[in-house]
Amino acid sequence: MTLSYAQDYRATLLGQVLDSTKSVIPRATVKATKVDTNATKETITNDAGIYTLVGLDPGRYTIVVTANGFQTTRRTDIVLQTSEKLNLTILLEVGSVSQEITVSGEQELIQTATASRGLVFDPVKMQEIPMNGRQTYMLMRLSPGVMFTQRTFGATGFSGTRAWDVNGSFTMNGGRTGTNQFLLNGAPISTNGTFNLAPNVEAVEEMKVMVNTYDSSYGRSGGGHVSTTLKSGTNTWHGTLFDFWRNRVLDANTRQNNALGTGRGFRNQHQYGGTIGGAIRKNKDFVFFSFEGWQERVPFPSNVSVPPSEIRGGNFNTFVPQGQIGTIKIFDPTTSAACTDPALNCRAGGIFKRQPFCALNHNLAAEEA
Repeated sequence: MTLSYAQDYRATLLGQVLDSTKSVIPRATVKATKVDTNATKETITNDAGIYTLVGLDPGRYTIVVTANGFQTTRRTDIVLQTSEKLNLTILLEVGSVSQEITVSGEQELIQTATASRGLVFDPVKMQEIPMNGRQTYMLMRLSPGVMFTQRTFGATGFSGTRAWDVNGSFTMNGGRTGTNQFLLNGAPISTNGTFNLAPNVEAVEEMKVMVNTYDSSYGRSGGGHVSTTLKSGTNTWHGTLFDFWRNRVLDANTRQNNALGTGRGFRNQHQYGGTIGGAIRKNKDFVFFSFEGWQERVPFPSNVSVPPSEIRGGNFNTFVPQGQIGTIKIFDPTTSAACTDPALNCRAGGIFKRQPFCALNHNLAAEEA
């Protein structure tokens, strides 16, 4: 039975174990240990000296290879990224297993294990690239081949400056908007090409944007794929706290206020939260928590017309509404009376008339009902 991994955010390590003459070494043991959690996976090379380790969480690993008649080789600081397939060839020297060779930080810079391509945003980029509002997926705009097509912003459109804003206005390598797939720890979080959840920036370990040549395990997309990996607890407890504060002191004034000669309005915004993660049982059980809150007080300026003082006092004699000819007349319903001569003082077909209120003008003509 063969196991297949669909849309997996985890990494795969594969390669070949050879001796100094480049001959294959079968039945060699290859063990990968994640530095943060001491989680290990182990396999044995086949007759062609080939090994494959699947389902490795993104992070930093130590690889140890042993075989009878050869010295133990230890490869440290091997970094595996989200959805990566790393081809790592390991050379063993003849000697005793008790002898050990340590190689630090050497791995291929050219990807030879897969044709899939994508830009990975590691924790350093996620934390240090300036983002207005700390909306995780706005970093997609830095990926080659990705365009953000939103045109309406503000109170009536997309903000993009809040972590919970969702949007599908991304086109990848010419694909249609709304046809992209978003994954969070391998699970889809998108409907109609729109991400339904944007995780807290502090909680993201890595994000990989794949615009083309991704393998057949990725489907349900007519554009590209975005695979996001969340952080997890480690053997040591770590946490973060943050509060991003914004007020009117450093804000620019709005165009409407500038046109009216009005100063900047009040604004007070706090985006706050934190993360914490660690081990319940070392090397076994880990937990990670993330929280983000938002508080905002901000006025949205608008230009409106208000009634002039005459109308507020009940005098409509001089008020002519926009688009209308003549003033507005308000008639007293208590003065309704039958028309004495319908041909002269009633409208065609009317049988009643009434007198207007005349607070300032007692000579207003009567309106025929």
